[in-house]
Amino acid sequence: MARPLIARILLAVVAGCAAGASQAADWRGDQRSGSLQFTAIQAGAKFTSAFEHFRVRFDFDEAQPAAGRLDVTVETNSVDTADADRDQILRSRDFFWCEQYPEAVFHAAAFERDGAGWRASGELTLRGVSRPVAVRFELAPGPMRLVMKGTADLRRLAFGVGQGEWSSTEWVGDEVGVLFDLKLLPAVAATP
Repeated sequence: MARPLIARILLAVVAGCAAGASQAADWRGDQRSGSLQFTAIQAGAKFTSAFEHFRVRFDFDEAQPAAGRLDVTVETNSVDTADADRDQILRSRDFFWCEQYPEAVFHAAAFERDGAGWRASGELTLRGVSRPVAVRFELAPGPMRLVMKGTADLRRLAFGVGQGEWSSTEWVGDEVGVLFDLKLLPAVAATP
């Protein structure tokens, strides 16, 4: 009795993967699926940081982009710059204030073509502040997965990231670049 159910699930997964993003599909991912990083300037030098825990849900049909949806939830406490002192400062009340705001959330429901890729216009909520943010990305369907790579640009001070002495851009720049490289799985395959 379980065999027909497993066969139907596998058939749905294979059919969904073969269709790629050209047909409606519900894709999922997390830190095991790839990377979510940001870059910033500190004391005149660029540094790259990663978030070790995040979740992605991407419902998309290239033929009907108006029906698309992209949701990303990031655990702010999982920031890792490879510098323990900087990580502690970023988790503090002056920056992400992880104790009060444990998650940053991005939601987009507006998609349009952007050259060979796509542009998702959405809203990022960080430190309890919501602002519009555009994400540019490209899609590459693959066997049993959808590769999604992209970028976004934002200003940290617009979200209150950098309080007190850190609100100056003398030591820490205002511009932040976000980079992601994900291998998303069909929702039915990604669900444990």
